[in-house]
Amino acid sequence: MKTHRTILAMLMIVMSMPLFAQGDDTGLWGELNVEKKLNKRWTAGLGAEYRSRDDMKTNDRFSVGADVSYKINNWLKASTGYWLLDDHRYKVNDSGKKYADYWGLRHRVHVSLTASQSFGKFTVSLRERWQYTYRPEKTVQRYKTKDDSEADEHTYSGKGKNVWRNRLQVKYKATSVFRPYVRAESYVGKGLEKMRYAAGTEIRINKHHSFDVKYLYQHLYDDEDNEGDRHILGLGYTLSL
Repeated sequence: MKTHRTILAMLMIVMSMPLFAQGDDTGLWGELNVEKKLNKRWTAGLGAEYRSRDDMKTNDRFSVGADVSYKINNWLKASTGYWLLDDHRYKVNDSGKKYADYWGLRHRVHVSLTASQSFGKFTVSLRERWQYTYRPEKTVQRYKTKDDSEADEHTYSGKGKNVWRNRLQVKYKATSVFRPYVRAESYVGKGLEKMRYAAGTEIRINKHHSFDVKYLYQHLYDDEDNEGDRHILGLGYTLSL
């Protein structure tokens, strides 16, 4: 009963979020990860991710990446990584009409420090991450008419962006298999740009195979990329070698 009450309390935290705001989008995120512990301190990993939007009807992103982490001590870990993102992007005018629709690559690097501390079956962690993303120059077709029969070419210049991400997470070791968690993460660029709130659980089958199932709500304060607020179902799998 104590385990059930703890899981329920963690889920109720997420119920306080604006889950049913009108006009919000829904999407599906899927992840595949492979990680290898090189020694007591070093771990390397590879990953791939898929994202959808428009009520799961439109492909939004495909990405692949690699990272490496170093365990400084029992409570502090450093990591760095690189991701190649292929995004389905679109631009709209003031009336909401789409006038450019294209796929574009982005390069992303990050450096993180994660501090964690256990209190009985609870583990609290704080991750601080600097993230830099570069979008190369891209020439696309832009449509001028209602039936999209007239178009011209437009070149979007290359652009770099720095973001500071702050993620606070509380995880509970319910059983040897299930480890539910709640987390909140802020994205800060020129100001507060985005908040993400999540509740889910790790499902540890054995020391080699684990799954992650979560619900995530994204709220945008600065929507220059036309992302919008979203409800997201996340599914992940990790193979530990």
